[in-house]
Amino acid sequence: MLHREMENAEGHIKFQNHYSRVHVQLSGDCKMWRAEARSDDGGWLSTDVFVDIHEQKWHANLKISSLFVPVRYMLTLIPSCKWI
Repeated sequence: MLHREMENAEGHIKFQNHYSRVHVQLSGDCKMWRAEARSDDGGWLSTDVFVDIHEQKWHANLKISSLFVPVRYMLTLIPSCKWI
C-alpha cells in the first residue's frame, strides 16, 4: 500500500453515540512524492472522515492544495468507487 507522510499535522477524533459514530479531522503539510524532505512543493491536505459503525457507512471530505500524486496511484486508494 502506498502512503504519504505529513509534517506540521494537527487534528482530532470525536466519538459520538456510545462510540458507534466516529469523526476524524486531520490537516497538514505533505512531503514531496517519494522524497525524504518536506518541501513547499509537497502540498497541503485536509480531511474530514465520518464513520457510522452501526449503519456501516462512511463519508470523507478532502481539501487539497498543490498536491501531486500520479493518477494511477490515486485511483487505487479510493475504495468501492463507481466511475461513470
